Parts: sequence; structure tokens; C-alpha cells
Amino acid sequence: MGRATQLDALDAARAAAATGGGFALVRGPAGSGRTSLLEAAAGAWRTAGVVVLRVAPAAPGDTAAGFAALLNAVRDQYELLADPPLAGPLSALGALCDMPAGEDAGRGIALAQQAAAAFALIGRRGPTVLIADDAGPALAPALAAAVRAGCLVVAAGGPGDGRLGTLADVVVDLPPMSAEAVRGMLARRYAVPLDDAVPSALSTALGPLAGHPGTVLEVAHELTRTGRLAVVRGHLCLLDPHAPIALPTDHSLLATLRARGPVAVRLATMAAVTRFGVDDLPLFADATRGRLSDYGWIIDELIDDGLLVAGPRDGIVPQSPALTARLIADAGPDAVARLHRACAAAMFRRAASGRPADGAALADQVTSAGVALPFDRRTAVTLAATADENTDRAPDRAAHWLRAALWHAGDGRAGDDILARLLRLLVRTGQVARLGEVVDTAIQRGHGASSRHAADLAAAAALVAVHTGEPVPTTIRSALRGAPAGQAIVDLADWWLTGGPPAKPQPGPEPAPEREPGPPVALADAGALLHPAELGVLADAVGPGLADAGPATEELLLAGETGDVAALLGLVLGPHRYGVPKDGLLSAYHRLHTCQAGGDLSGLLSAARELDLTGAEAPLPRCLARLWAAEALGLLGRATEAPSWLRSVPEEPPYAALRWWAANGPAGEAQTAQEAARRLGDGRRAYESHRRHGSRIGVEHLLVRAAGLAARFGLGEQMAWLTAVVDADAAEPRRRVSRQTTLLVQALCRSDANAAARGVDLVRAGGNRLALAYACLALGRVAEDPRPWLVEAQAVAKTMTSGWLRSAVAAAMRERDVRQPRTRTPRTGFSPVETHIIELIGHGRTNRQIAAQVRISEKTVENHLTRLFARTGCRSRVELAAVSLTTDILGPAS
Repeated sequence: MGRATQLDALDAARAAAATGGGFALVRGPAGSGRTSLLEAAAGAWRTAGVVVLRVAPAAPGDTAAGFAALLNAVRDQYELLADPPLAGPLSALGALCDMPAGEDAGRGIALAQQAAAAFALIGRRGPTVLIADDAGPALAPALAAAVRAGCLVVAAGGPGDGRLGTLADVVVDLPPMSAEAVRGMLARRYAVPLDDAVPSALSTALGPLAGHPGTVLEVAHELTRTGRLAVVRGHLCLLDPHAPIALPTDHSLLATLRARGPVAVRLATMAAVTRFGVDDLPLFADATRGRLSDYGWIIDELIDDGLLVAGPRDGIVPQSPALTARLIADAGPDAVARLHRACAAAMFRRAASGRPADGAALADQVTSAGVALPFDRRTAVTLAATADENTDRAPDRAAHWLRAALWHAGDGRAGDDILARLLRLLVRTGQVARLGEVVDTAIQRGHGASSRHAADLAAAAALVAVHTGEPVPTTIRSALRGAPAGQAIVDLADWWLTGGPPAKPQPGPEPAPEREPGPPVALADAGALLHPAELGVLADAVGPGLADAGPATEELLLAGETGDVAALLGLVLGPHRYGVPKDGLLSAYHRLHTCQAGGDLSGLLSAARELDLTGAEAPLPRCLARLWAAEALGLLGRATEAPSWLRSVPEEPPYAALRWWAANGPAGEAQTAQEAARRLGDGRRAYESHRRHGSRIGVEHLLVRAAGLAARFGLGEQMAWLTAVVDADAAEPRRRVSRQTTLLVQALCRSDANAAARGVDLVRAGGNRLALAYACLALGRVAEDPRPWLVEAQAVAKTMTSGWLRSAVAAAMRERDVRQPRTRTPRTGFSPVETHIIELIGHGRTNRQIAAQVRISEKTVENHLTRLFARTGCRSRVELAAVSLTTDILGPAS
């Protein structure tokens, strides 16, 4: 795979050798695919009638052994050669090889002469190629004799085989394989396509080894053996793609490290587990009671071996995250803790002797040592103070330090204060796994319903459940029963996991703060990890709806309608109180929606498969993800795969609305008015079942798609019902439907151009490009003037990988007699800044993103756009992007 250039080079060498022999050297490290390349070349040459002889490696240091290997290669295929005169030189060659070493000073010359004579006879029958895999210096004289006889020799060796390199006429180096070639190799190995997360995770873990085929296959095999790599819905998927991926224990790098001795292993492990540089070698020598003079040259050797690399700011790190993971796993948690304890003790000794100590570095060592260090309340004070100083600069490390400070603080008010700070910081930095461990520890220490942090612990336990897909444990439920708002928080987590009716929080003994009607976004002064008022907003956003309080309400309704709880938490708590974790159930579901909004359909499917592999006790997010996946498959033109995803989802709420939406889009649109009316009847029943159930998930998607379907076939009764739904909702105190959905339904069912413009403006402002394409396509199919809508839909479709969307837009343009946009020639040329802005708009960037990339203010971007609209005649940024994609508006330079 991916070696076409190298195969061509070998073919060229064979052609050149036809007139007098030649020597080609294939050079690359072990595992780079040398053997596979030689086998591929040999197979092609045999098919073309070339005699191919395989020469086994020879023992180093013995010239006769090289000629003996050559003789054995000929004998193995003697019947194929079948030349009687060949027996003479072969017999002579055998006798010379059997002669004791040193008995005849001229034996080397005689061996070369007899080998040349034998291969001259072999070459008379036709072209001959000798292939020597793992060839060493001992083979060089024998191979040179074959070359002189007119044969082509193809040898393979490592990068350091200097003597073979001097003999070679052609050197074929094996560079790292491209990412696409690695993907193809794995797909061929496992006979299924790869999920997008697999090559990405392997590339990140392996670093410079990501293009090394031997290592890739070894790691993939180990992941398969341990159950982390499996086939899910016809794709090879990685279970928990964010967990560490380690090199196999028998990898050549590990063998090289072990050969360097135990000190080298400890040094490499130190580089793996902590921040480590050349300046830290004296500390390491002090901690391990070793000699500093020994460590410097060992570090140099490990860098020369490719095991360690010099990182930023003179740091020394393992050459890949996979090596780091293997070093930590091989050492084991106890050994790692002891290493940190030794370093922390050395730093304490230095501080006691008056030498300055890096507070953050000391905190890292003390924290990582864990219970290997003795309990000390003074250590808790130091760690807490260091965390406080670094909370804004390094919040992840600060949370790590506070966790250790909590252990050293023990019971009492100091420990309570640290616990409160730690819970907030872990939520802010998205460290869900540690959050769960802290909650467990706190409950074990007696922080139950009577604790002053009981509400925070209940909120933390619920957040862990929501993010991981594992229900709140019974022991924690029992301990927190009766806590203020605790049960309501746990009820919300249970809803997210099971899909039952959303639980409305009951008012606790603590009164909610006075606030304006509408959602409280980022109540920083609430004083709680999750305030009852904020909890109410979360529940209302996915269920009964919200009082209209401006743009914040719109964002909350849209996030709640998709069930994107991570987005809801971010809106309600704000970025200084909540961070989306990098892994886990909720993270995958949030990533699915990020991909959907950006039109990244492959990423959406990858996230859906990840959800299918995890969260066995959380049917709601897994079933919702399957419905989004069915829609993505239809968009990708793979509608035949969508039914299997749809069938695995129940038809009742909270899935009914989104299930109807997914079944009536790209996966299978209605083709006749009669069929459309029947499907709309099903959609109405799904909507009404959601009203009774109390869930909003998928309702807005259903309404907009149903409106497009009814308008397209002119179904007046259904259009009247849809407009009545959104009109009634707009008049209610609590809104269950966002303004953009209300406007789009009114625009489609009433042919209201003003509502269409306002609705699409809201979709654009929200940044969901797929929703924008859908809205413009639906309006373009029915609007009195379809051109602007279809042009915009075409522009957005061109930035996505959806063949269905492009085809649907093209079909609508033909049906509505809309031609491709004409070239608009500006009166004067664009400045470089204006050209850059137009190009970034074509890539879907917002004004804020453009301002950051072009290094101008957001207001300046808006001024540039106003002038560009006036000069080009475009009415929107998307139309400007459409013209730039389909015409020469930017000129030949772009």
C-alpha cells in the first residue's frame, strides 16, 4: 500500500540491468514494509517471466556464508533452472564453501569466480533477479559477484547499512506511509471501511511512527486483541478513542530501551510521567541516589535511539504518546508514585537547604505521588495556595493540585472549602472522571444530605452520570436523599439517560434568586455548582419551554430541541463555570451536533458509532444519535443503510418527532401528494405524542420538514394545521418553538417573503450550515422568486460532501428554471484584505473568526462587507460566497 513510486523505481532498475546487471538497495527501518515491497515486486516479475531467486540472510563476519546463502538459493530452484552445465560451478562453489576458514588465502577470489560463472549460465536462459531481504555486509561479496554476471540484485536493509549502500546503483528509500495509504492498509487488513476516529487516534498516539506500517499493524492487532478495536455497523471503530493507546510491549523501541539498562528505563519513565528537562537531571540524580555523570550520556543515547526527543523549552519527552502510555503502564502506578515521591522529597530537601524551588513543579510531584507521601495538613495549605495562584493560568493543573490538597487536608472546614473549589474547577475544566472520584471520596468521608455541600455533590454526581452515561450509584443517591434540589438534579440526569418525561425540579428550602422572566444564563453569583434556577432552565429547555427573553432564549430552545445537553450547560453556566469534556458519552453527542452544524457528515457518523459502542445504560443519547446518523447517510447518498439505524429506535417519544424527521428527508422523500399527505398524518401524530409526553426533542425539525413537504405538494389542510401550531405557540407565555422555526413554517405555509428573510437570517446567525442549506432549498422549491434561495442553497451545498444535497438543489433549479449565477465583474479590483474576507466567507467563517484570522476588528469586517455588497450587487454573505465559488469575481490570482 502506498509504495507505487518505490515499485516503479525497482521496475526501472530491472529494465536498466538487462544490459549488464545492477544492484538496487531498498532501505528503511525494521517494520517499514521492506519485505512487503520485495514480495510485490517479485510477484510482478515472476508473472512477466523473470527468474526470481530469494537469498536468505547470512551469518555476519563470514564471507563464505554469504556465498553459501547464494548457493542455497540456486539449489532451491534448480529444477526451474534445469541447465546441466550449471552443475559444475555449483559443485565447485559448494566445495569452496565447505572448506575450513583460513585454509586457502585465495578462497574469496575463487568463490567470486565460481559464483559469477554460475550466474552467467543462469542469465543465458533469461532475465534473473536475486532478492536478499535483511541483507547484511556478509552477503555483499556474493551479491557483487551476481551483479558482475549480469543479474539484478535487489537487497533490503536498514538505514545504517553503509557497505551495501556503496555497492548500490539505485537506492530506494521507504519514507513513512501517507495517512491515506495507512487507512487503506488497515481497511484491507480488516476487510471493512474505517471509522474516521480510528486513523486520527492512531496518528495522534503514534506521532512520528504514524506512517510506520509495522507499528501501525502491531498496535491495531493489540487494540483488537484487547477489544478496543471492533466492527460496528460495517465500520472498524475504536472503543473510547480518547483513552491512551500504547505501543506493544515487544516493540523494537522498548527492546532498545531495555537493552540500555534500568537507569535508562527510569529516565525514560521520568520523562513520561512529569515535566522533565536537562536542568532537572541533578534533581533526578538526587531523588534516585544516582550519579549525575552517568545520566547525561544516557539521555544523549536515548535521544540518538529515537526514544526521547527534545521538546519545547528544553523539555525532554518520549517520542510519541503511545510510547509514553507504554512506559507508564510498564512501570505501574505504584512505581510511578514512588518516583514522584522521591522527586518531591528531593525538592523538599533543596528548599530546606535554602535553594529556591518551583512551586508549580513541586505541586506536580506531590500531587502525582498521592498516598505515597505521608499525610500532612501543611502540604494541603501549600497545594491550595499554589492552585489559587494558577487557577486562571493553568486550571487543569490547579484542579489536579486541589485534589491532592483535599486528601492532605482531611476533615474539617479547610477540607470543606477545598472540596467546594475543587468541584467547581473540575466542572469548569471538563474533568468528569476525576469529578466522579471526588464525589465518591466525599460521600465515603460522610458528606451526605446534612453536609453544607450536599447540593453541590448531588449536582456533581448528576453531571458525572450525564457525561458518562452511567446512572448515579445507589450509595450516592441514598447519601444525598433529602439534599436541597439534590433529587431534582438526579431526576434530570435520569431523564437524559433513560428518555422518560423530563422532570420539573421542585422548589427546595433555598429560595431562587429574584430575576427577570426568562433563562438565567451564567448566574455567576448563584453560589452553587448548579443552582435550582439554572436547573429549571435546563429542564424547561428540553420540555415545557421557556419564557421569551431574547437571543438567549432562542439559543437555549435550539440546543434543547436537539437534546444537546453539553450546549445547554455551556449556555446556562457560561465558559467560566463549565467546559465540555474531551471524551465520554455527552462529549460524543455534542461533537455529533458540532459536526452536523458544520456539514461534517463523516465526523457525525463517527460520533454516532462511538455512542453506539458506549453508554449501554443510556438509551436516549444513543437512540437520538442513530436518527442523526440515518439523516447523514441519506445526505451522503447511502440511503439504503439508513433503515437499519431507524429500525433500532422506538417510535414513541422522546424519539417520535426526530424519527419522523429522519425518515422523511434524504433517506426517503415523498414523491406524490397522496404519499405526502399520509406521511404528514404520521408527523402530526408524532407531534401530538410529544406534547403529551412533555419532550421538545426533534419537534422543531419535524415542523420545518413537514411545512416544506406540505408546501411543496400544496396540501392546504396540513399547512393550516402547521401555521396554527406555531401561531398558538408564539402567543403562549412559554415558547416551545424557536423564532426561526416559527418564521420558516409561516414562510413556507403562507408564502410570506418577509418571514422567510427573517427566518433565514436567524439560521445564518446560528451558524448551522446544514440547517441553512435545508431552509434555502425548501424555500427555493415553493417561493415566488426562488432564485436567491436556490443560489444560496447551492453555495452552501458546494462546501459539503453531500451528493444528495447538491443533486436536490440542482433538480430544484431545473424545476424552477433558475440558471447558474452570472459572473459579476466589480468596478475596481479588490484589496488583499477584501479578497481574504471573501475567501473566508466561502469557508463558512463568522465575522469574529474572520477578524481573528485577518487581524482586524469585527467592526472593520462588517464595514468591509457593507462595501463588498454594494460593489458586487450581492444581498448576503452567502450569496457573495456563492458568486465567488461559481464565477471569476476574485480574479485569476485566487
